[in-house]
Amino acid sequence: MSESPSDAQPPVRRSRGRPKTAPDATRRKEIVAEALQMFRELGYAQLTTDAVAARCQLSKRTLYRLFPSKTDLITAIVETHREKMIALPGDYDHLPLAQALDRIFFNDIDEDADRERFAFLQFLFVEAAVSPELKAISERFGRDITLSLLGDWIAHQRALGRIEVPDARNAARMLMDMVIGSVTQTGPGTVEWPGAQRRRSYVRECIRVFLGGVAVQPEPYGRQGLDDNGR
Repeated sequence: MSESPSDAQPPVRRSRGRPKTAPDATRRKEIVAEALQMFRELGYAQLTTDAVAARCQLSKRTLYRLFPSKTDLITAIVETHREKMIALPGDYDHLPLAQALDRIFFNDIDEDADRERFAFLQFLFVEAAVSPELKAISERFGRDITLSLLGDWIAHQRALGRIEVPDARNAARMLMDMVIGSVTQTGPGTVEWPGAQRRRSYVRECIRVFLGGVAVQPEPYGRQGLDDNGR
């Protein structure tokens, strides 16, 4: 029996044009993730934009549109790491100061994630020790922005009447110097990870000592503050 015209299936229409590509923001994240792995495999000196383009299966034109230079790519890597080190900007006004700082410093991060971010920090220290260019990038887009964000948060708390300091930026530097002490520098370009639990306890003691000097109404641990378990 022959098929009537009404029974025939309509022809499948093929889409025209090129397949849709990922948005730039998504592609940038993918490139940074791949470049981070290559950075740790090859080191700063051997990492090139051509190698990143090849690994990501991108044209050089596309890569250069998103990251015009190696400096831009390394900057994005450092910024990604910074976002794992300090949770700012953010709204913590509803929390006691001790709990707010505990969250700002990601002090409740699990051990695997803590070890991973330390491993990158250690690698960055080693590479920056022999590369002035990388040191400058890590200081400008890592340390300096971290201090600026923390200084802004302290200034905001001062405006709320919760903290009393003459200079918010100096207070931020003091607090960061204390917290950085949780990772011991054992030599030029080398650091030692103390372990997640020991680092957490150290950072919470830094927070306690810092707030004991600047909080308008010091918050005792175990009540409005934090105990050794962050509660």
